[in-house]
Amino acid sequence: DAAAMRARDAALAAALAVKGKRASASGAREAFVRMLCADVLLNWRLWLMAVSYFCIGVIRSSLTDWTPLYLAEHKGLSAAAASSCLFAFELGGFLGSIAAGRASDHLCHGRRGPVMATCTLALCPALLLLDRTADARALPLVYFALGACAFPVHVLLGLASREVVSPTASSTAGGLVKFAAQMGASSAGYPLGVLQRERGWHAVLCLLAVGTAAAGALGSTLWWTVARVDAPALPLRDERQPHKRKGG
Repeated sequence: DAAAMRARDAALAAALAVKGKRASASGAREAFVRMLCADVLLNWRLWLMAVSYFCIGVIRSSLTDWTPLYLAEHKGLSAAAASSCLFAFELGGFLGSIAAGRASDHLCHGRRGPVMATCTLALCPALLLLDRTADARALPLVYFALGACAFPVHVLLGLASREVVSPTASSTAGGLVKFAAQMGASSAGYPLGVLQRERGWHAVLCLLAVGTAAAGALGSTLWWTVARVDAPALPLRDERQPHKRKGG
């Protein structure tokens, strides 16, 4: 019968459509896994950034969390003086981030590596200077320099991690390096507290200086890395289709 044949044809078409959708979804998953391995997991630049981000996370969180106790115990500063140092640290980070972004965009023509490596290596003598500085009036200047060096690296690493992968993997790459930064921030708590109790503040600052030197050495390998230019995953509009004339 005609009705039975139409029903059978409709059921067959529906089954083929479901099968096609399943095959398309399976192909999309396979393509995503291949992209994840090639762009993220096997991307050596991304892993270097993750290690650098870990070190910067340790340093930045250490300076933020331990400063009040460090200045009170080791430098003999009051709570008000310690808060002024933290303000200088944040102010230096704000101004340094703006200056570093402009330098990487204009002076380095979009390359983040030179600015990141320079700021990271500058952190090492700044940390040693913090250990040596005894004048309470000079400590806010030291903290200003520390913020001006630490914050730009933190900002640019998150940006650079998204520029060395394809657009479809940018958020995954950013999440990977951000995870490394969070692990570094967590390491600034109990492990450094144990080191301070056993060896003192001098050992803590020396360890942080060694970490900045290692991060700077890793960052210098990205000196000539430029942003990857890929076509967007999904076009905003199909340019091949002609525009329809109004009223036509």
